[in-house]
Amino acid sequence: MDAATIMVLVLCAGVAALLTWFEINSRRNDAREKQRSTPDPSGLEPLQTEGQIKEGQIKVESNTRNKKAA
Repeated sequence: MDAATIMVLVLCAGVAALLTWFEINSRRNDAREKQRSTPDPSGLEPLQTEGQIKEGQIKVESNTRNKKAA
């Protein structure tokens, strides 16, 4: 092979590697920004009180009774 051909192949490989690195880096940055922009779901809902928990249990129990009866 000619020295010029080898030089062209090396440069093409270098450019391809550089473009791949840019694309990977760009996707990482996009994912990082997206993760920062989405709110934390655990911080949105307040904790349930004991009364709310009991009400939920009663609703579930009545729903299961209705399904069994039907």
